[in-house]
Amino acid sequence: SSSSSSSSAGSVATTTAAPAALPGQNYLHLPPQPGALFCFALMLPFGYEPVLLAMQYTERRSLFACDQAAIFSNKSLEVVPGLRTNLVNKSLSCKLGGEFKTALNTAIFDAVWSKVIDDGIFKLYSWTVKVDPDCVFFPSRLRLALQSHSDEGSHGVYLNNCKFGLHGPLEVLSRQAVKVWGWGRDLCHQHFEKLCNGDCLWGEDMFIDQCFNRVLGPRREDDFTLLMEDHCDPPPDWKECTNTTMVAFHPFKTHSSYQTCLTASARAAGAPIPAS
Repeated sequence: SSSSSSSSAGSVATTTAAPAALPGQNYLHLPPQPGALFCFALMLPFGYEPVLLAMQYTERRSLFACDQAAIFSNKSLEVVPGLRTNLVNKSLSCKLGGEFKTALNTAIFDAVWSKVIDDGIFKLYSWTVKVDPDCVFFPSRLRLALQSHSDEGSHGVYLNNCKFGLHGPLEVLSRQAVKVWGWGRDLCHQHFEKLCNGDCLWGEDMFIDQCFNRVLGPRREDDFTLLMEDHCDPPPDWKECTNTTMVAFHPFKTHSSYQTCLTASARAAGAPIPAS
């Protein structure tokens, strides 16, 4: 139940009352009620992402094993019966660029975060988690990891998942950090446009990391058990997913590779997933 799971994730702050009924609530996976984890994904309305998310929903994996889940997209779609996307009026195409040739997706995720913050559902949950559809994510492991990150302070806390800086496949922000991000993003845009004489050409993950770290002040806590992925210097056999404590593995873009990774890590941890 979400009541027992929410207490296990370390209480970050007293839970606020449920917001009044909101127009977007039909996109939510479950009825809104206080809990530990609100998880969301941004989905391209074509390609492999709808396939992966439909499978995750059907099997209650990844974000659908959180206390609340939502999918955002720039098309209003029924991913599976009973689950609609929450519409973001923004093109989801972006170019590559900058020092690391990363996806310049800050404007896209600005629109998604605006929707998350305006809806206010996040206020019911101690933590908000942005997860990529191709991320093999174990919320039960995240709940354990969060037990050592329970003091959010006045400006909130966010978890840094890679020695090179925050990487976007799994972003974990406390409730207060989301509020600070809501009121402070524009300050960061102004600050860094001055600093870089225009667009800094950063991806969304680097923008959040720099914005929090250098301007807005939520505390950055390293937790390198959150993400094992190709862009963060993983061990040679990382794709076998035999690590039993890692919260997420990324990327696994096909149904079969995703299931193989999910099954391997669960089996190694002594919690095999029953064959359906």
